[in-house]
Amino acid sequence: MAIEPSAPKPSKAELIQAAALQEFLKTGYMGTSLDRIAKVAQVSKPTLYSHFKDKASLFEAVVQHQLQGLQQDINVLPLDLDRHNDPQVLLTTILNGLLDRMLTNTDHHHDVIRLMLGESGRFPGLAQGMVRSIHKPVIERLSHLLATHPAISCPNPHLTASTLLGSLIYYTMTQHMLQSASILPLDRDSYVKNLVSLIF
Repeated sequence: MAIEPSAPKPSKAELIQAAALQEFLKTGYMGTSLDRIAKVAQVSKPTLYSHFKDKASLFEAVVQHQLQGLQQDINVLPLDLDRHNDPQVLLTTILNGLLDRMLTNTDHHHDVIRLMLGESGRFPGLAQGMVRSIHKPVIERLSHLLATHPAISCPNPHLTASTLLGSLIYYTMTQHMLQSASILPLDRDSYVKNLVSLIF
């Protein structure tokens, strides 16, 4: 009987980042101490400082790591031309794919976004990084589709793509992140269908 190879043991830096994410999400940036992170990670303070010079650099590393995961997920979404001949079906598939990723919180996506919004004044570069590495590429790829698909006539592809993404972010915020679906209920299928109909 073959023995399954064990998963590689996480490095000290990975243990520290995992503990830091847990603590930052629980108590925010200001409420989190390096002493507490070291305790949760089960490392010494000197070990923590050997990897991260201070709390700010650790916070930046944690958020950057989360953004990289989101960016990888966005990069594999079907945002190209030849998935379907019918442009309405193509756009519906694309918007639903984006929405599926936005609504997924298994990796603390929503929690990290909340944390970033709360700390954007202290860490403007991180907030700008999210727009630069995630929002901008999605808008550019959507814009390219709207500009080049032979069955789509769109006078301002970039503005339309920005509007589509903004609408998906609004849906995610109101229906899930702000927990306001009972106050402002929006049926997902109808919402996406209406967005697609605006293009045509």
